[in-house]
Order: sequence, then structure tokens, then C-alpha cells
Amino acid sequence: MDSKTETGSVRSVARALAIVELLGEHQALGLEELHYLTSLPKATVSRMLLTLQEQGWIYRGLSDRRYRLCARRLFGDSQQRFKRRLVENTAPLLQALSERTGLVADLSCFDGERVEVLESAIPTVLRKRYPNNWQIVGQHASLFHSAMGRACLGELESHEVERLAGREQLTDETLFNATEQVLHQGFGQRTEGYWEYPVRLPFLIRAVALPIHADGRLVGSMALQWPMDEAPVERVLSLHFNSLAATIGDVQQAMA
Repeated sequence: MDSKTETGSVRSVARALAIVELLGEHQALGLEELHYLTSLPKATVSRMLLTLQEQGWIYRGLSDRRYRLCARRLFGDSQQRFKRRLVENTAPLLQALSERTGLVADLSCFDGERVEVLESAIPTVLRKRYPNNWQIVGQHASLFHSAMGRACLGELESHEVERLAGREQLTDETLFNATEQVLHQGFGQRTEGYWEYPVRLPFLIRAVALPIHADGRLVGSMALQWPMDEAPVERVLSLHFNSLAATIGDVQQAMA
């Protein structure tokens, strides 16, 4: 009996290692993909993933439900490890903010050049309206038109903003409108009607965002977005701005 138990344990370890290796190779995989690549029964893969998640080996995305290795299991790329740690620390807070406000909550990372969407939490009440929102994860938001980008711009020196605007070949009017809005309002607000991602929503949205700092530097931003027909910006700010700010405070504390 001991021999059978030992054989079963070794087989389980081998299967878990196979999943870890696949995630290391492909960066992110879903249950169906892992089922196909390992040739294991789906129920077995699901159990292995749950165990690996409980043991702190993998993280499951909020929006795309795909599995990734946790930050402390990544080696080599320090920027990639940092982004993964930011997502892992922020995810439960992002999900709670989304459910509390009834709005979509997005997380981005800013590397000094571009704003990358890292995660998106959709509240239960809006999931049917946002069936493809998971596809924005990994995309780059506009620095000068997205709420997340504008929130970051408000934290930069003027010469840096001008450099980035030159790269984007923006008109003086667009640059002025983007920077003045942030300076006067104290938060980033999306340019209404503008959409920078390859997948489009079937409706227009509004969004507001605030910057995130860690280790004394700007690292990204967090936004609340919602269908334009749901509410004006002023109403969302009056109801949820303090909650957004408090969540970012919790994220910054978690990253300290």
C-alpha cells in the first residue's frame, strides 16, 4: 500500500511540474488549454490548478480567468516580476472595489513610456454588458485620451509630458486639453468617444482614474469605468471617488 501511495504522490508531483513548466513557457493558459497540452482529464487539471493556487504557485486572472505563475516563481525579468506582484496584491482590492461600486475597475502599469492594462474587474451586474472586456488586458491605453493615461500624466514633469506628446505627434490643442484637465480636476478623465483597443464595446463609456505610487515612484493607475448611459461623471465622482482613492491607498500599502 505504501508503494502505491508513493507512486501516486510521485505522479501528482510530475503532473504539477508539467503544468508549472507549461505556464512558464506560455505565460498564461486557461483550463481548456492545459487540458489539451497535458492530455490529462479536465477534472485532474482543475484539482492540480487549485492546489498550485492554494500553495502560492499560480495566479488566476480576474478578467480572462487564465492561469499565470506568481511573481515569486518568476526569474530573470525584474519588470515582469514587479507587474505580476502589482496584479497579485491589487486583484482582491480591485474586485472588491468593482463589486462595491457596481462599476468596472481597471489596473494599469506605467513604465515611463506606455500604460499597459494589467487587470480588469467586472461587477456581477455588468458582466453581460462586458462579454469581451478581458481582451483589453495586455493592451496599451492612450496616455493622452484614456483616464488611466491622463492620471499618470498628471504626475509627470512638464518636459516629460512634452516628450511623450512629441512621440505621439499630438496637436498643441490635444496636449493642452489633456494636461489642463488633470491639473484642474486632480484626476484623469477619459476622452469621450475615443477607443484605443482592438476590441470595441458595443456602447460608449466614461472613466475616471487616479495614479498609483510604490517605492516613491509612479507605477501606474487605477480607473473606474462605466457605460455612458448609466451616469454622468459628476455623479460617479460624488458616489465613488473616495472609495477609489481609499482602494489605491490600500494597494500602495500592500506594495510597500
